[in-house]
Amino acid sequence: MLSTAAFCTPENEELRIAGGTALAELGGADARQQLDELASPSRVAGERVAAAVGFISLDLTRAAAIGADILAGDSGGKHISNLLPPFLQRQGGSTALASALAAKPPARDAARLALRLLNAAGRQDKELIVSLNTAAGLGEPLRFTPAQARELAREVRELGDARRGADIFRRVDLGCVACHSVNGQGGNIGPDLSAVGTAQPVDFIIGAILDPQKEIKEGYTSLSVTTKDGEEYRGYQVRETGDELVLRDLVQNKEVRLRRDTIKTKNLSGSLMPTGLVDPLTRAEFRDLVRFLSELGKPR
Repeated sequence: MLSTAAFCTPENEELRIAGGTALAELGGADARQQLDELASPSRVAGERVAAAVGFISLDLTRAAAIGADILAGDSGGKHISNLLPPFLQRQGGSTALASALAAKPPARDAARLALRLLNAAGRQDKELIVSLNTAAGLGEPLRFTPAQARELAREVRELGDARRGADIFRRVDLGCVACHSVNGQGGNIGPDLSAVGTAQPVDFIIGAILDPQKEIKEGYTSLSVTTKDGEEYRGYQVRETGDELVLRDLVQNKEVRLRRDTIKTKNLSGSLMPTGLVDPLTRAEFRDLVRFLSELGKPR
């Protein structure tokens, strides 16, 4: 039954993955052999994704190698949403995948979509981001000296176009609307920005975008939790009792209940907004985005 789900479910990648995961956990001595068969380059990509996810609990290095091989040929980024989260959820998974991708880079669009997923989840896995940035054609995070930041602030006030900035804010690749709400539209991962222009000056907004860890709004400091069986979670604490911790995990986009006796480590991990989010923008685009944000909440 497990092999049937993993091998024989065309057009249903999630069911294949469930079959591959169950095969790794319950398949006994033959599990590795069956997953190796499923991972063969002659198999369809969805079956190979199931094999990679299945191997995560058995052999992380092998899983990462299969995943990198899949992503190298994934020109449309079709498999990112199913393949990447299981690696992020496993302790050491991000590092293993980063190493495999450094040896065998992903297709450009697959890398860009992976970066979007990391951005939306607030992940700052440095090694993985470096591998993906290289494949996506992106460079080092944008930096400004204080003098350059003041000059940019002047340009924002004099030349910025808020209407163009609104379009940039809504761009899917930046992930702004996935995390932030403006006038009731958008996500709730980060602070509501509906009135940010009345609360903060232009130079503060520029700095907050370029260095999200510098100023973190109260209630938006995230937690990183590792369990004793090797699972990793990151998100906002919902509540904590003597028996359990409830976390709104951003990778899974749901609340996770963790018994306190299963938790290995629990650490504050700062803002979920990653550094380098606006690196793909031109200077004019960044200027327009800041102008849009700087006018939010102000009377028109």
